[in-house]
Amino acid sequence: SPSTPSHVLTIDEMNPLIKFDKNGKQKVLNATGLLHLAVIISTMPFWLFAMETLQWLGTNVEDFDENRAMFDYSGKIWCRTYLSLTDCYPEIAGDVSRLKDDDGTNGACLFVANHASFLDIAVLCCVLDPVFKFIAKDSLKKFPGVGKQLVGGEHVLIDRTTKRSQLRTFKEAITYLKNGVPIMAFPEGARSPDGRLMPFKGGIFSMAVKAKVPIVPLSLANTHAVMPGAGFVPVQNGKGKLRVFVHDAISVEGKGEEEIAREVREALLSELPYDQHPLEEVGGESA
Repeated sequence: SPSTPSHVLTIDEMNPLIKFDKNGKQKVLNATGLLHLAVIISTMPFWLFAMETLQWLGTNVEDFDENRAMFDYSGKIWCRTYLSLTDCYPEIAGDVSRLKDDDGTNGACLFVANHASFLDIAVLCCVLDPVFKFIAKDSLKKFPGVGKQLVGGEHVLIDRTTKRSQLRTFKEAITYLKNGVPIMAFPEGARSPDGRLMPFKGGIFSMAVKAKVPIVPLSLANTHAVMPGAGFVPVQNGKGKLRVFVHDAISVEGKGEEEIAREVREALLSELPYDQHPLEEVGGESA
């Protein structure tokens, strides 16, 4: 509701120790950020070693680590360790049983979430237990840890500047879905600069239609407040703020992309804080 307080901090409230420019944008590092950096620097070498080992085994041992599930799980373990040690482990609510689908009874689905922070990837790795593949920007390959995870785990990387890459992405994702491997995508196609839900890019939902799988929306609350665009790393504690709500699956059977998009949007907004709703909807106008 409008009375719900926003967790977003101003630059001054972040109590920055260091301010600097990165790609023309101001970034800050505060005491919370120093803790995060210390945890990242001390734990990431173990993750990198695990990935190197599992990648070698997956390449050299026949039938080892199908779909790179173990390789991906090393990343999930790191994300959960990192967020636990920094008191940023998210609350999980809704249809949580779907995320613990260890025996594959639910089958493949297209997970979709709002995208408001670089922290979203780590938060999602805390809650999605079955093997899944991200659709992620090709530019993430350059980031340590995350880049190796995406490439070595054979996730679906997209370069939005070329039609050929978008078509290849579409085909790769459908192949995974048809083979029973869930896909995780951000329908907005980019991180929201202020945390508010943005319009969806076209094409994401048609993958679910083509593969005949349901869509499971995930509402990510307050990642934009814990790690905003101005934060080099998180700027505040996530306890009591970070939350993932798992919505009921949405069937795509007999529906057009516009109808599916509307259902997904309504689901996401129903569990997002008021300050993550688009301004036109906050103002009472239709989206």
